[in-house]
Amino acid sequence: MAMHFLERQVSEAVKRAGFSNTGTTLVVGASGGPDSTALLHALVAVKDIHGLALHVGHLHHNFRGKEADDDAVFAEDLAHSLGLPATVAREDPHEYQRIHGISSFEQGAREMRYAFLARIARDAHAGVVTVGHTADDLAETVMLHVIRGSGMHGLRGMTELSDWPWPKDGAGLALFRPLLGVTKDQTVAYVRGLGQTFREDSGNFMWRFTRNKVRHDLMPKLAADYNPQVRQALVRLAHAAAEELDFAEGELNRVWPGVAVESDGEVRFSQASLGGLHPHLQRLALRRGYILVNGDSTRLAESHLISMVNLVQGERGGRTLNLPGGVTLRLKYGELTLTRGGEPDCPYPKLEGEYPIRVPAEAGAETSVLAGPWQVTMQITSAGEELDWAGDGWTVWLDPLTLGEDLSVRAWRPGDRIQPLGMRGQKKLQDLFTDLRVPRHWRGRVPLLENARGIAWVVGYRIADWAKVSGRIDESFLRITFSLTEDQPI
Repeated sequence: MAMHFLERQVSEAVKRAGFSNTGTTLVVGASGGPDSTALLHALVAVKDIHGLALHVGHLHHNFRGKEADDDAVFAEDLAHSLGLPATVAREDPHEYQRIHGISSFEQGAREMRYAFLARIARDAHAGVVTVGHTADDLAETVMLHVIRGSGMHGLRGMTELSDWPWPKDGAGLALFRPLLGVTKDQTVAYVRGLGQTFREDSGNFMWRFTRNKVRHDLMPKLAADYNPQVRQALVRLAHAAAEELDFAEGELNRVWPGVAVESDGEVRFSQASLGGLHPHLQRLALRRGYILVNGDSTRLAESHLISMVNLVQGERGGRTLNLPGGVTLRLKYGELTLTRGGEPDCPYPKLEGEYPIRVPAEAGAETSVLAGPWQVTMQITSAGEELDWAGDGWTVWLDPLTLGEDLSVRAWRPGDRIQPLGMRGQKKLQDLFTDLRVPRHWRGRVPLLENARGIAWVVGYRIADWAKVSGRIDESFLRITFSLTEDQPI
């Protein structure tokens, strides 16, 4: 029986990557959607040919309610039906976003997924993680990077085999994308041809995510009004950028020993030597130095690289440039040093004093009050009303009957305790912060919502078990949202 086109694409990608007949274990990221479902079936079809072992991983993102629960069950059942081991876990992207000080929900969720897959790979003794990114994903990624003003690395988009993107302790892992030569329409046709069902993620249609706007609005308009082959054109651009970057990286390898010195977690450059390179090589050298210090370039934007090059080309006097991840670029006496600076910037403004909050008395009306630098918005919703449980990252739903009418907002005090959701007893807030890895210099700024009974919500992290909605049929819900007022000093 002839091998299906999609299976042949995966098989050839396995050969190109050098995984054939090497005893490689692949961790397969499975969302339950058509792309990852097609990838999983294709890998199962070719695994014996290439001597591959497979381990399925699915992360429950904990923000789409029952839909996400069903996705997790589907992914686990699919893996078991194919005779494969599976790891399914549940994590909160909003919590991850708060802990790591990430402003973008999309970026935080992406990093959280990769951290999860890296853990599975370590546990399964696998050196490779494979995901179902397609040619459509590559085209959309390149367009997103164009919109954001990316450099060559952004135009390259995604490659079939790449170093691990995140986190730093995933060093040594490889990320494998064997479907970059396949379209989404082809993955859907393949899965349906197998008689296999798949899941549709409602998050792929949420308009608040920029990628969804590009996918469902911008790309169709470009195809209809400018170029019907716009996706293919963007893929060709990505391939051209990848080839040019490969050449430039080779040139950088040749000159690197003469411009950079690596020692004790730092990278030092001679301003004169680095400044004598072509501007493109200067940027590549600074980016490489940043990765050596920080472990990855996930949060390094093109604007940061421009500022770094400006420092190289500037005056000979001293100057310091703060970069993402607590990395600092210092210029002193003609030498540039990339090194670790202080702790990550705190996303919370100072919160001093205590601010009374009055809960609205009736359902329906939305009220907003100021609590220092924070705007607190509240609304009681009637029982049976459909709710957007995903919120916006700073939103919770609590039981208004338990909370009462009088609340207050304040910062942490020594000795504070909370009964975290799911626990019977209380826990010191200091211990909770430690468990959640909240940096010490953030803790005194995290707002706390409390009433006479105690702390109901450590904003952005945990609610109290006693304040949760109880699930009564006639229950109303109090929606509370915290947002920063404009121009708050951090």
